[in-house]
Amino acid sequence: MWKIHRKRAVVTGAASGIGRELSLQLAAKNVHLCLVDLQGEKLEETAQLCRTHHVEVQTLCADLCDEQTPARVAQLVREELGGLDLLFNNAGISYYGQTDKMTSEQLHRVVGVNFVAPLNLTHALIPLLLEQRRSHIVNIASMFGLFPTQRSTAYHATKYGLIGYSHALRAEYLRYGLGVTAVCPGFVRTELFDSMLQPEGEKKRAPPRWISTTPEIVARKAIRAAERNQRLVPITLAAYVGYHLQRFFPAALDLGYRLERRKAHPLTVAAELKTPVPVTVESLLDAGLSADRK
Repeated sequence: MWKIHRKRAVVTGAASGIGRELSLQLAAKNVHLCLVDLQGEKLEETAQLCRTHHVEVQTLCADLCDEQTPARVAQLVREELGGLDLLFNNAGISYYGQTDKMTSEQLHRVVGVNFVAPLNLTHALIPLLLEQRRSHIVNIASMFGLFPTQRSTAYHATKYGLIGYSHALRAEYLRYGLGVTAVCPGFVRTELFDSMLQPEGEKKRAPPRWISTTPEIVARKAIRAAERNQRLVPITLAAYVGYHLQRFFPAALDLGYRLERRKAHPLTVAAELKTPVPVTVESLLDAGLSADRK
């Protein structure tokens, strides 16, 4: 098992939740840190807690969707930490609601934070990671990247993509000593649900505690996965069950959704209530003349 004592790590989304726990547990293992988040005050709180373990801690308050952020992180790591051994792509944002009610801004934000940002940051930091004989990337994905559910299509797309990216990156660089792990937690009790994007007017919903896990458990398993160079790590019973159902019995998931009570979508109902425009010879001739003029 790889010993990460006195190694150097970047953690995104470090201000709260899983990111804060990753930072604290890494600091307890004497890992020097570069912490990145958009929430400046909470980020400094995390940094101060980590410094009690007498490790070097650098912080960068920045939006990961900003095109300049990856280069800024790489420069900070090289100048202040002298290199990089571990990258934890943890920052994320969720959306819950019907896809047709999702705004384009919400769509771009979810895809940008959850998928584009980790790809850009990884691309910027791979040269630093490859300078080491042994290094590792941990991408915090989700059980929503293992099997489909309803009302989270954009979130699913980013997590499926992140898992695929992790596997492909692992296949490409494993022989060079760079391992890649996709961690797929189920529901985790974090601030993710407080900041969740939703259609306007809908109430925020959080999963029940009995089906959820804690950031401490996810962080511990993610760090252990890096030490053991694991490929894929589902966390929580729901993640395991969903993963194996999708893998071995994909038709069972389709059947479950198919058995739901059928109903017309509100857009269908609204369209049916509109007065239909009658088709006449004159309207067809007008349409033909318009096409000829084009």
